[in-house]
Amino acid sequence: MARSVVRLCFLIMAAGTSGSAAAQDGLPGVAPCPCSYERIAFEAADTNDDNLVSEAEFGRDAAAGFSTLDKDGSLTLRPEELGPHDPARFSRIDTNGDGVLTFSEVMANKIRALEEGDKNKDDGLSFEEMVQSVEADEGIGQ
Repeated sequence: MARSVVRLCFLIMAAGTSGSAAAQDGLPGVAPCPCSYERIAFEAADTNDDNLVSEAEFGRDAAAGFSTLDKDGSLTLRPEELGPHDPARFSRIDTNGDGVLTFSEVMANKIRALEEGDKNKDDGLSFEEMVQSVEADEGIGQ
C-alpha cells in the first residue's frame, strides 16, 4: 500500500498515459501490452524515444500528470487525489507542511530523484536507473 517518492513520480508520470494504458486494457484492434506499469510510465515520459528521461521530459510529463490528478482544479494535490500512499513519504514532498502538494514541490522532488538516480551522470534516467531508484527508495534487494 505504501508508495515511495519515486513510485509517486511514476504515478504522476503515468496519469496522462491513457493511450498506452488502453493497449493493456484489451481494446478491440489493440494488441495487449505485456509491459509493466513502470515501463508504461517510462515510455510515456520518454517523448523523444532516446531511452532516457531528461529533466525537460520530467517537467512535461509532470505537468500532464499533475493536471490529471488534480481532480478539483485547485492547483494542488490532496492525499485523497493520489489514492493509497504513505503519509511520511507524502510529507517528504510536501516541504512546507500544508498537507497538499504544489507543482513546484512535485518538480523539486522529481529533479532530486533524477539527480540521485542518474548514476552515470548523463543528465537523464534510463529505465534501469529509474527502477533502481524505486528499489533503493523502497529498500528492495538490500
